Amino acid sequence: MKKADLKVPQLFRMFAPYFVLLKPVKWHFAGALIFGTITGAVGGFGFPFMAYKILPKVFGETPPTGWMLAGVVGMLPLAFLLKGVSQFFNQYLAAFCGARVLVQLQERLYRKLQELPLAFFGKSRIGDLMARVNGDATTVQIVVTQFSNELLKQPIAFIGAIGALIYMAVQKKEMLFILFALAIIPLCVLPIRYVGKRLLARACQLQDSAGNIATALNENLSAVREVRAFNLQERENTRFSALLNRMAVYTIKTAKYGNMLAPTIEWISACGVSGAIFYVARANMGIQDILPLLTALYMTYDPIKKLGAIHRLLKVGEASVKRIEYILHAEDTVLNAKNPVPFLPGKAGIGFENVTFAYADEPVLKNIDLTIPAGTTVALVGPSGAGKSTFVNLIPRFYDVDEGRIRIGGTDVRSYSKNDLRAHVSIVSQDTVLFNDTIRNNIRLGRQNATDAEVETAARHAFVHDFVTQFEEGYETMVGERGARLSGGQKQRIAIARAFLKNAPVLIMDEATSSLDSESEEKVQLALNELVQGKTVILIAHRFSTIRMADRIIVMENGMVRASGTHAELYVADALYKSLYDKQFIE
Repeated sequence: MKKADLKVPQLFRMFAPYFVLLKPVKWHFAGALIFGTITGAVGGFGFPFMAYKILPKVFGETPPTGWMLAGVVGMLPLAFLLKGVSQFFNQYLAAFCGARVLVQLQERLYRKLQELPLAFFGKSRIGDLMARVNGDATTVQIVVTQFSNELLKQPIAFIGAIGALIYMAVQKKEMLFILFALAIIPLCVLPIRYVGKRLLARACQLQDSAGNIATALNENLSAVREVRAFNLQERENTRFSALLNRMAVYTIKTAKYGNMLAPTIEWISACGVSGAIFYVARANMGIQDILPLLTALYMTYDPIKKLGAIHRLLKVGEASVKRIEYILHAEDTVLNAKNPVPFLPGKAGIGFENVTFAYADEPVLKNIDLTIPAGTTVALVGPSGAGKSTFVNLIPRFYDVDEGRIRIGGTDVRSYSKNDLRAHVSIVSQDTVLFNDTIRNNIRLGRQNATDAEVETAARHAFVHDFVTQFEEGYETMVGERGARLSGGQKQRIAIARAFLKNAPVLIMDEATSSLDSESEEKVQLALNELVQGKTVILIAHRFSTIRMADRIIVMENGMVRASGTHAELYVADALYKSLYDKQFIE
């Protein structure tokens, strides 16, 4: 698809929201601009003007005295020293500002990702999101700081050089030289527009390709066991090589257009300088007259070349802005209540009232009408795809219903703040996620202000303490990325310990004991019998041995409640339940 080529004013408006990121470092950035102004002024006006004043004294008809020669010659290194020092501080302060801008931008992206609903992640690739937060945010930061810095420095250098050129030409009465020099400048601008159009398209392809590579790498590293179990190494190598080669093609094309600009402008500038040399040679001017004019002429073209590089950077940045705004402008479809009501303790009965929900227009739950009294335990059973996980995901508002309502304690869950609602719901799932932290801190996620004693009490209830004591560092043992140092059963017991620690009135257990061996399951089942006391509990189970504690069993099929009752009632009255039960216990 062809990318629209934005004009420079439109690019300014696109980047305007990101320039405010410089506000916290405004004094550092002001310093960068001041030193940049000095750099531009010395380079643009100072050097040509010095050449204009110094060369006649050195190469004039009257030989300079020793002190005069020393003073005149000494001005040149002093001028370069001034330019060098100011350029150092300009670039250092700009880099300082850039680092702080990047922190703010990545923090903003990260915070936004924490707020977005699960539906957003369902349609996005994790690796691509990582590339947007890392690579694209860095590109935008470079554009913001370099563009803001160069936008003052280079025009000052250009104006200074033009001023010096005009001053010297007027003094020498060489106005035709000025007209010739100015006529070349528009020719330097033409390639900027030509290259910009093509560069944007290549930059978009390059950054999308970087996202694809990040996605593939994330998938591979998250599935190291599966890759080896199914002998997929060669397939993965081939797939990754293809992505790398595609990115290499886009990198080369981007480099082709990105690096085309500077030599093109330099060639046009060289033509201008050659024409100027031809002109001054015909005018029979001396070396002391020619060099200042040529120096000023060159200093006129140099800022144009650097501004062309900024335009190139803007085009690359344009692609990155669009990619990070995919995150920043994403809508939170699960909104907080404007005037949330407090969650009252002891009122945790759950009611589904004609609830319908669909993923991308594909119905998953249809007209669910169900009441779960406070303090009771309900088990959800049914074939895969019946809607059991979606059912429980709607309770803490990971998604919002399309039709109907869900009440907890008689109040629509949309009337609570999301944080308050989720603080009163514990979830223990079969896919336990642990952070690369200590066992203690992973349990403490259940209640972050819990004391060490409370953490260990919860660990004992979940039989975590049994295996923690086998580690040399005990509760301070690092679990590794995603809990790599622990077995599946150990990870699930930590998840159950979190639920003990949180002690929320609503407890959702999605195959919470699926990775436990028989002995561990028996122990944890005893602990769960204690945990569920006084709580409203929803169990999702494929193993019927785990639903013995349920007061009622709900049979789901095709997104609807098919039947409900006790095991004895359902085994006689519902053919699907009987089939599922017999398949597990008879076979």
